[in-house]
Amino acid sequence: MMPQVVMLALLGTLGVITARTLMRTRERVAVRMREAERAMAERPMATLVQDPVTGIYRPCDRV
Repeated sequence: MMPQVVMLALLGTLGVITARTLMRTRERVAVRMREAERAMAERPMATLVQDPVTGIYRPCDRV
């Protein structure tokens, strides 16, 4: 009976530690995503021009 209780306690502790770690990681990723979105919003938008020969769109050379 006692080994089952110890094993259950260990599994419960491991579950709590895992959940807390996942929550912290999720928060860090969310902060990094917000920072990346802000950085991308501040960048000027490139104008694409279609190459008449190949048909491929490329960034315009105008600055």
